[in-house]
Amino acid sequence: MSSAQFPTDRPLSQPEAATRPAKPIKRPKKPDPADYPPLPPMLQLTGNTPIPPASEPLQYRAIGLILGKYIPSSEEFNQGMLLADDGTEIDAVILGRIMSLIKNHLDLEKSHLWVVYPRIRKEDNKLHAQIMGMWDPKLTIEPLYTAETEPSIDSDPETPVLPTIETLGIPDSYFSIRGEVIYQSRETKEIFVKIRQAPKKKTEEERYFKIRLVGDLPQKLVGNFWDFDAIRVENHLEIRSGQFVATVRAKTPRKGGGRPPSDGGGSSKPFKKPWDGQEARESAPRSDVDRPKPAPVKRSLPQKLDLPDPS
Repeated sequence: MSSAQFPTDRPLSQPEAATRPAKPIKRPKKPDPADYPPLPPMLQLTGNTPIPPASEPLQYRAIGLILGKYIPSSEEFNQGMLLADDGTEIDAVILGRIMSLIKNHLDLEKSHLWVVYPRIRKEDNKLHAQIMGMWDPKLTIEPLYTAETEPSIDSDPETPVLPTIETLGIPDSYFSIRGEVIYQSRETKEIFVKIRQAPKKKTEEERYFKIRLVGDLPQKLVGNFWDFDAIRVENHLEIRSGQFVATVRAKTPRKGGGRPPSDGGGSSKPFKKPWDGQEARESAPRSDVDRPKPAPVKRSLPQKLDLPDPS
């Protein structure tokens, strides 16, 4: 090749100046639920309310109130519909322990405050109610006197002040949802909470079901146990307020990542592949490395046969 193809008048490249070491990247602080803006205050439940406060911090539950009329189906009395006072129709079933109370002692033409277990239908995520009771303060307040101790005409007995939903400050569509958040979407504004159902018998396994809530919270909820106050709006439950309780699911470590711990009898030295480098050749068995090659075997030629002369 000619020297024209490789010009020699080009200045030699100067060595690059030493660069400063890169500054360490500051990773964002892991969010703490206490750092987020506070949500509206939780509803203060007491023992005199139709829904009592939780008995323990990690108590799973899903329970609520629906004010309306129960309309049984023509086939079976325990399967029917709750016609809420706002006009919403909710599929409902009656649990067996209050069947006789509803069937024999309640006027189904009037609205009652039903205590229900909410469930979500898989096909359309609409609300389904399991009626487990009916709250009426008149049935829970003992009278101040009986027929034997009836006061005189001149006396002015005090009539007991019966608590109502209005005086208690509880909406007639209130629901208490407590459980582990397993799904959160800010695009669709929906949250799914896993509720653990305690087995009725010791031989039975624990059961789980999911409750869908509508709402957009700034916190990262998945993997944490939350206590929600929700309000029924037509056939779904909307979050009114929430409170972080505890973390119930820790993050799983990545597969094959990181160095094994040095404590517990392990070694902190990096792992080396035994089949690479000089150490591998030295650690190989001597029978495979220093074995002499066998000498070539000389093969003898076949003997020449004397054939008879054809002439």
